Amino acid sequence: MRKVVPSPIPDQPFINDAEDLGLALRAVRTRSGMTLEETALVIGVSKNTLQNLERGTGTVSLALAIKVASGLGLRLTWQKPADPRYGD
Repeated sequence: MRKVVPSPIPDQPFINDAEDLGLALRAVRTRSGMTLEETALVIGVSKNTLQNLERGTGTVSLALAIKVASGLGLRLTWQKPADPRYGD
């Protein structure tokens, strides 16, 4: 059985791009001790798709990215822009 080395949890809590999302996904997956193959099987995506998401590369739909994040127990939230037009 392949040993999974835990990745560090990203320092910043914000996801600004695909690479940030990938770092968060990899950290959660590896800290759970799951391989790419195991995680892909459980979530119902291909290993290649999961690998591309973790690398922040490739073209993956937003719906699929949210499915993977949710499958790993990550909750995506949003923050209202700091702008008077939005009631701040």
